Amino acid sequence: MHDNIYVFQQNGTKTLDIMSEVLEGLNQEQKRLPSKLFYDQRGSELFDRICNLDEYYLTQTEIGILIRNIEEIASLIGERCLLIELGSGSSKKTRLILDHLKNPTAYIPIDISFEQLIESSKSLAMDYPNLNIFPVCADYTLPLIFLQSLTHI
Repeated sequence: MHDNIYVFQQNGTKTLDIMSEVLEGLNQEQKRLPSKLFYDQRGSELFDRICNLDEYYLTQTEIGILIRNIEEIASLIGERCLLIELGSGSSKKTRLILDHLKNPTAYIPIDISFEQLIESSKSLAMDYPNLNIFPVCADYTLPLIFLQSLTHI
């Protein structure tokens, strides 16, 4: 891998927990499944394609907000920050922020899709070789136990 990537996997999601969520959703009058179950490699690729559609305006709106306000956002974040992102996905919007931050200490992308998390972390590691990246594969709808250990860094 790269010298500036340190991978964490939270083992909080057990097969039994997933089965319970599926059964609970399918036992409802209005059947439902948590969307997090769709975010394997293929699901993440499909979501990225959806985000690029004109009809799915959310991503473009978020990018527009970031671009218009990036200087203020970066100044409020400050120097030598630890940037944590829940649901980092492809980290496309993260690059806008990283390009404007002054000497960020580290970046912690958190996502449920391990494959996409590693792929985007490798790409970021190549483009930001001085940035330590700590990708965390976890279901962030559950408690993030690893955050407790960050206070010791």
